[in-house]
Amino acid sequence: MPVPVTTFIAPNTAATEPAGEFVLVEGEEYYRISGYHRMPPFLMSIPSDTDLWMFVSSSGGITAGRANADGSLFPYETVDKLHDGHHHTGPITLVRVRRKTDPGILWHPFSVRSEEEFRIDRNLYKNAIGNRLIFEEINHDLELAFRYRWSACDALGLVRTSTLTNRSADTVAVSLLDGLRNILPFGAPLLLYQRSSCLVDAYKRTDCDKDTRLGIFSLTAQIVDRAEAVEQLRANTVWCHGLRDFDVCLSADAIAAFRRGESVSGETTLTGRRGNYLVVSSFDLAIGAQAQWHLVADVARSHVDVAARRHRLREGGDLDREIEENIRNAGRNLLRNIGSADGLQLTGHSEANVHHSANVLFNNMRGGVFATNYDLPTADLRDFLWTRNRDVAGRHDAFLGTLPDEISTPRLVAAAQATADPDFQRLSYEYLPLHFGRRHGDPSRPWNRFSIRAGGQDGVRVLHYEGNWRDIFQNWEALSHSFPGFLPGIIAKFVNASTVDGFNPYRITRDGVEWEVTNPDDPWSYIGYWGDHQVVYLLRLLEALQRFSPGALESLLEREIFCYADVPYRLKPYEEIREHPHATIDFDTAL
Repeated sequence: MPVPVTTFIAPNTAATEPAGEFVLVEGEEYYRISGYHRMPPFLMSIPSDTDLWMFVSSSGGITAGRANADGSLFPYETVDKLHDGHHHTGPITLVRVRRKTDPGILWHPFSVRSEEEFRIDRNLYKNAIGNRLIFEEINHDLELAFRYRWSACDALGLVRTSTLTNRSADTVAVSLLDGLRNILPFGAPLLLYQRSSCLVDAYKRTDCDKDTRLGIFSLTAQIVDRAEAVEQLRANTVWCHGLRDFDVCLSADAIAAFRRGESVSGETTLTGRRGNYLVVSSFDLAIGAQAQWHLVADVARSHVDVAARRHRLREGGDLDREIEENIRNAGRNLLRNIGSADGLQLTGHSEANVHHSANVLFNNMRGGVFATNYDLPTADLRDFLWTRNRDVAGRHDAFLGTLPDEISTPRLVAAAQATADPDFQRLSYEYLPLHFGRRHGDPSRPWNRFSIRAGGQDGVRVLHYEGNWRDIFQNWEALSHSFPGFLPGIIAKFVNASTVDGFNPYRITRDGVEWEVTNPDDPWSYIGYWGDHQVVYLLRLLEALQRFSPGALESLLEREIFCYADVPYRLKPYEEIREHPHATIDFDTAL
């Protein structure tokens, strides 16, 4: 059984080896790694119920944002650079402690200096569903503990919640610098800041609203090399709540000044330099007391969004409760997502329960999960048909207009069969109302560009999926155990994306298929997948259909409603293949 943890404090031991166990934190199950800093750094993905994404190194380095890498709050870097990124990017905390007996001691939690100067313990906690991550450092010399938690929710964005606890027998006077470094403005092109970051810096502007201390990170203009005025009308934002009195510094100079013990004052504007959001505050911490505050960040905020946030911050009220309730709602939404694909189980082994839930969650993230079981929205079906085949959509538009707002998948397939239109039947099978899916790109696989399309501007869930050929069918094979009624549609998608000459498309998407155009200068460039080592996935799907619905496979084999994908690869004539056996394919540029 998990061990209840009420104070987050692990036993102070002299052990040098990291150890892991399940614990209960505020009634929720977490896995704790004590002494994690003695392990080589490792990368963690912190999922959300929406398009928010976060990759965190155990060293503290972070990249995070919305939708895709172009929607980053911090620079999107490869995993090796993230492991080193805590030196200059992401969270930083400096604490100067004063008691009656000392003039002031500087503590930099999670730094190498902290390990060298103090007796410390460190713990890393991740909750069972994976959407909350807590870093904790206990300073036994100063008798203080500091922790911060990463979480996310659609209404607010990315939330860093920090807590400083006084474990001593005296009241302590605390001077604090806490914040986020190297925050990107919205609209900075990914490849440009990865290759020419100094050019992007020249376009940066950071503002701090005097009334609410809302930080606004923007570009003075879009970065183009043409003689035209192009504005970037969205910005990234950061704000703080929970500290009674604080100033906000925008430049990294404040960090060095604070270390030297100098007075640090707030700033309202910073231009042409990397933007930061550094909160400076002083307060007394009574015996056994805690100070807690939130830093809340979001990306791609419009003028309307910024004005609404300023109004909410001026309004005040119980923001703590609002933040925590939004985070809890995000967790409940994620649990529903996992549960819809049979990802929740209860056994006598917590490791097995959590491992199963994590497998299902990441399977859903890569391949998607069916939004409302076997029901589908008719409006989205019409959009799908007009995207995939305008002729078919036009022929049946009047019929589609007679359908209710929602229709079950079996009813759609039956209605398509009644039309005797093989193209309409084929597309009715191929329509898969999946949401939440994205390609499996991450900082350890930067060559795969993920894109999360979770919600539209009207709040309605976007039905979308995309993935590399091999990956998406692996995910759908597992998903079919929870939704066996969609097996004919998944099989149809596989068959209709196959090619007659053995080269399959590179990517599978809701809108169809994508192929790769070879680039002679790129050693990683190729033309997709050979079909022979993909057939095993089709075999597994066919076996599953036979098992769940005997007779359905034979019925599909008798119907001429499937096709080959017409991708522009052509096998060369036999004589040319004999002459050059390592160059057997032509790319049909005209097609």
